[in-house]
Amino acid sequence: MSAKDFDLLHAARTEDLEESQISNLAVIGKSEEEIIGKLKFSGAHLLQGARGIGKSMLLRETESELDRDFKSDRILAIYVNFKTSTLLEGVKADNKNAFQVWVGAKILQAIYEKLVDSGIIAASAVSDPFKRIFGVETVFGMKKVLQEKIHLLQKLSKNENRDKVIEKLGSEFLDKVNDTSYVLEIIKEIIDEYSLNRIVFLFDEAAHTFIPEQQEIFFEIFKLLHGGKVAVKAAVYPSITSYGKNFEIGHDAILIPLGAFEPGSTGRDASRKLYRELITKRIPEGKLRKTIFSKGDLLDQCIHLSSGNPRAFLHLFNRVYDRGYTERALLLATQDFVDQELLPYHLGLSKRLPKYSHHVKLGLDILREYITPEIRKKNVREKKTQYQTAFFTLPRDIPPNLKLSLDLLCYSGVLSKQGTVKIASRKTGQRYMVHLALLFTEKAFISNKFSDVISMISLTDYREFSASDSSFDIYLDKLKLSADECQECSSEVPPNAKFCPECGAKVVEKSIVGQLLDDTVRKMSISSAMADRVEPEYPRVGDVVHATRQDLMKISYIKDVRSKMIKNAADEYISG
Repeated sequence: MSAKDFDLLHAARTEDLEESQISNLAVIGKSEEEIIGKLKFSGAHLLQGARGIGKSMLLRETESELDRDFKSDRILAIYVNFKTSTLLEGVKADNKNAFQVWVGAKILQAIYEKLVDSGIIAASAVSDPFKRIFGVETVFGMKKVLQEKIHLLQKLSKNENRDKVIEKLGSEFLDKVNDTSYVLEIIKEIIDEYSLNRIVFLFDEAAHTFIPEQQEIFFEIFKLLHGGKVAVKAAVYPSITSYGKNFEIGHDAILIPLGAFEPGSTGRDASRKLYRELITKRIPEGKLRKTIFSKGDLLDQCIHLSSGNPRAFLHLFNRVYDRGYTERALLLATQDFVDQELLPYHLGLSKRLPKYSHHVKLGLDILREYITPEIRKKNVREKKTQYQTAFFTLPRDIPPNLKLSLDLLCYSGVLSKQGTVKIASRKTGQRYMVHLALLFTEKAFISNKFSDVISMISLTDYREFSASDSSFDIYLDKLKLSADECQECSSEVPPNAKFCPECGAKVVEKSIVGQLLDDTVRKMSISSAMADRVEPEYPRVGDVVHATRQDLMKISYIKDVRSKMIKNAADEYISG
C-alpha cells in the first residue's frame, strides 16, 4: 500500500479531506440525495446522528452542490465549523460571554472568506460591506483581522494576559459581534449588495459541545438568524443536545434523523453497495483494490460489524487490513475496535460530562452485565428457529436516570435507537440496537462466524424489558449511592443542577476543557505510529491544539495531510 493510499484510507473524518476531495469521495445513495435536497433549500433543519455517521460529509456535499449552481441560482452556501468551541467554556470577554462573541465572529469570517473565494468580493473591494463596517482597507487585511479576532477569543481560555487580549479585541468589536441582530443586519446587507437569492448556513459541530449553556446560546442565535432569505441548518447529536426553553423542534426547526441501520436483507444490500463504492472511490484501480474485493465476504463482515457507521467501518477495516486481511485478522481487529475505541470513547465521556459521569458507567454496566446476557439467552433459545436478535425494547415510562444512561450509550454509538415497536399491554416502546461488533465480541450469538450470524438477525425479534424490572432497580440504587453531593450540606445534587435543592448553595462547576487539554496525545484518534512521532514534541492534547500545522510539519514524516489529520484529531478530542 502506498503512502497516498494509506492516508486516504485513514482519513476517517471529513475534516481530514481537502475541500477538492469531498465531492469525489462522497458516497451518495437515495436517502442521502433526499437529505441534501432538504439542506439546499429554505427553512431550518437539524441533521441528527451519532458520532461518525456522516453528518459533516452531507453538509460539505450540500455546500459543493450549491457552489456548482451558484451562477444560475445565486444561493450562497456558508459552511461553519464550531469544533473548538469547548475552549470558550465559561470564558468572559469584557463581561460578555466569549462563546457568543466567538460564534458571531466565526459566522462573519466564514461569510467573508466565501465571498472572497467565490470572487464576489474582488481584490479592489469597492463594494465591500465589511470595509465600511470594520474600516479595513484591503480584502486580505479584512481576512487577517477576522482570523486574528477569533484566535484572540480562543486565547482567552489560557488565562494569560486576559486584559491585554481583550484590549486587542477592542470594545467596539465585542459590542457589535456580540449582538446577533447586528450580525443579521450585516448578512441582510450582503444579500442585497450582491443580489443573492438566499444564504444557506451549514453549521457543523455547533451543538457537539457538552456544555448546555453554549448549546442554548447557539440555538438562540440559530433561531434569530433564520427567516426570509436566510436558511439555517445544523448538525446535532441525538439525546444530549440542550436546545433551551425557547427552542422547539418541529416549530423552530425540522429534524432530519440519520443512522437507521437495518441488518435485514434490504438494509444489508444497500450497505454493501454504499461501502463498496466508498472503497472504490478511496482506492485507485489496481492490485490493492482487487485484493480487497477478492475477499468479498470478509469485506461484507467489516461493513456489517460497523453497524452502519462510515467512520467505524474505516477504523475497523484498517485494523483488519493491517493485521493481514484474513478471518483471524477480523476476529482480532473487531476485539481491538471494541476494547480500544468503542468502549473507551464511551467511558471517556465521564471527563466531557463530569455531571453525568455516574450515568456513563451505569449505562455500560447495565448493558454488559444484564441486557447483553439476556439477549444471549434469547438467542440460544432461538437456536432451532435460526433467528437471532441484536435488539431490545423498553417502555416509554422508564425512570429518568435509566433513560439518560441509555441516551449516553446512543450518543457514543454503543446503542442506536431504531424506532418504536409494539410491546406488552398494547403499548409502544423504544427499540434499541446494540452495536453488532460489541454483541459479537460478547458472544451473544449462537455462531462464532459473523458471516453466518448477520443473515440470521431478525428485525421483528427483540428482547422486551419491563419498566418495573427489578434488575434495573439494583443498578439505579447504586447510582443513588454514587450521586454527587453538595459541598455545603452533603445533600444529593441532581445532574446539571446549578444550585443545591436543599440549602440553595451554588454548585461548583467542573471544567471540561481543562482536563481534556492535559490528556496525553495517545488518547487522540491517531495511529500509534503517528503518536510515536508527535509525543516527544507535543506530549499533551493541549500542546497540539495550540500548535499550528506548520509547527507539526517540522516533525519527521509529518507533512500536509498528516498534520491536518493530527490537528483534526486534537480538535475532535476536546469537542467530542
